[in-house]
Amino acid sequence: MMDSKGREINYLRLSVTDRCDLRCIYCMPESGVTLVSHDDILSVDETVRLTGIIMKAAGVRKVRITGGEPLVRKGLLDIIRGISGLHPRELVLTTNGLLLCSMARQLAEAGIERLNISLDSLRDERIRRISRRDVSLKNIEDAVAAAFDAGLDPVKVNCVVMRNINDDEIGDFIRWSWETGVTVRFIEHMPSMLSDDTFVSRDEIIESASVLGEVVRHYDEGTAGIYSFKGTGQTFGIIAPFSDPMCSSCSRIRLSARGTLYTCLAEENGVFLMEPLRCDSDDETISELVRGGVTRKPDSHGGCVRAKMWKIGG
Repeated sequence: MMDSKGREINYLRLSVTDRCDLRCIYCMPESGVTLVSHDDILSVDETVRLTGIIMKAAGVRKVRITGGEPLVRKGLLDIIRGISGLHPRELVLTTNGLLLCSMARQLAEAGIERLNISLDSLRDERIRRISRRDVSLKNIEDAVAAAFDAGLDPVKVNCVVMRNINDDEIGDFIRWSWETGVTVRFIEHMPSMLSDDTFVSRDEIIESASVLGEVVRHYDEGTAGIYSFKGTGQTFGIIAPFSDPMCSSCSRIRLSARGTLYTCLAEENGVFLMEPLRCDSDDETISELVRGGVTRKPDSHGGCVRAKMWKIGG
């Protein structure tokens, strides 16, 4: 469906849990977050039913499963199978990769088509510092290999660029992506747990990448600008919500694990769908709430100040 600004809304980011096995410095407090009980999040059946209602009401064709970390969610494979049965055009997943080696083939068999894996450094000591957990590059490279073995191709690797933390690794990441066969996408840091001076702009990312050759804008892919090195077929992506905001063409809505529909990362109060769902409202009643929320989608994110990414899937 179209929102009030004429944007086609066709992409649902579905957060199946706000729990995570990492404590990344830009995402979660080191002590973690207050956990809600299992009774206060959507069950497997509720998640599938509500996803189906939203898909039909808003015309959603692409579903991305997120968290927190989705692979820690009990019943995840049943959720994926249920959503796959709704026949979205694309069913994809974002993960930190730590549980992927044992689950990649099951994810593919359940219906996942491809993956994004989060990785913010190629240096073990930095990975541990950023994630606040004992994680190594080998853990992620093993996850990438497992994804390829399961046919989950292409594999995209998302790197949040942070000044004086990992911004000196941009060239290294691009070389590493060529060696491993993944597609690397650099993401501008959005205001969250870190100070504003951590921000690195798109132009600065391009300047750092230019040590490998002349960089040209190749094409756009969803929220990412895809760049290539002139005279080669080598590419990398940049998601730049501040330097190159995509709000005017944003096609996304988000459903939290607690059944709240958000139409923007900056939205503090979404549309609460769990209560009508559990009060036996029919699909059309819930659909009207969905359509009303989509119609009120904001013009822009306005900076996404301190957005709680773990709650609504980033």
